[in-house]
Amino acid sequence: MENELHRRDHLGVQDFVLLEDYKSQDAFLNNLRKRFEGNLIYTYIGPVLVSVNPYHELDIYNQKFIETYRNVNFYELPPHVFAIADASYRSMRGENHDQCILISGESGAGKTEASKKILQYIAASSTHSEDVERVKNRLLQSNPILEVG
Repeated sequence: MENELHRRDHLGVQDFVLLEDYKSQDAFLNNLRKRFEGNLIYTYIGPVLVSVNPYHELDIYNQKFIETYRNVNFYELPPHVFAIADASYRSMRGENHDQCILISGESGAGKTEASKKILQYIAASSTHSEDVERVKNRLLQSNPILEVG
């Protein structure tokens, strides 16, 4: 699976800070477009994950992907929301500090879906999945309020 991920992710540059012309808006957008056209919706800018809503289902959120990203250092695998979730979850568990993942974007950008995927990953990684489910349900119920704000 890991080799398949790396082969698949060789469209454009995985991390914008590695772009040769990193100050160019055109280079930034061209790289993002190239990756998006190859169904690579995730790209890093250092520790920040940029996500582009594909407006269709991608088979990148199954148990195989969860297991692949579990307990792996952040940059060892291609960009993915599970990498962010794993890094946050491991920091929370290892350092015993609260964590926050900020998800922002325009209406329809996929913020709710990203939240669901993060909670899916944490539920699969946690021994307290009932607690995660309760938080997930509260988050989904509060989403219309958050969208208005």
